[in-house]
Amino acid sequence: MKRLFLAIALDHELALRLSRVAREFEPDCGPLVAHPPDDLHLTLSFLGEVEDRELDGVIRSAAEEFRGVFAPELELTGDLELLPAGPDEPRVLTAPVTEVGEQLGRLGALRNRAQQVALSRRCPANRTDRRRTFRPHVTLAKLEGGPPAPVGPLSSGLSRRWVGSEVALYESLGAPGADGGRYRQLMSWGLPMDAG
Repeated sequence: MKRLFLAIALDHELALRLSRVAREFEPDCGPLVAHPPDDLHLTLSFLGEVEDRELDGVIRSAAEEFRGVFAPELELTGDLELLPAGPDEPRVLTAPVTEVGEQLGRLGALRNRAQQVALSRRCPANRTDRRRTFRPHVTLAKLEGGPPAPVGPLSSGLSRRWVGSEVALYESLGAPGADGGRYRQLMSWGLPMDAG
């Protein structure tokens, strides 16, 4: 069995910068475990526990769904957010992501296509994932406890636009692997740039 999800991969330079940013917020957020650069991604859809024999079918479905979908231009504003928001104690430090030219709806289209993969393969996480509000973000760190005091607005000062040019299928390893990572990329698909 593999715990799988589909996500937009980050380019290495951006991932390195975001990974460094997380460590600066321990005074505000309390002890945290920053994710290594190779673990940073923007989740599109969880697939959940998938039998090993089903992996090839998931890969074929994803290749078909993502074919011809244009790469979205994405933006980090520099703001950071603790999730979950609301009455629950926050568990992670995140960098919210928006789509530039949101009327194009490319990020939403990728989310829908990723959920279609889950639906077509009857993945167990599909039902729960479809009910969640999509809040595009990159998870930077896990909090080891609650913040020591109420946390106001957080800003990393790292604003950046980039093109989400690759969708990847990841396996969640649970505990960090030998390289320190919690996720392993199993397959990826390049997204074409809009010529216009």
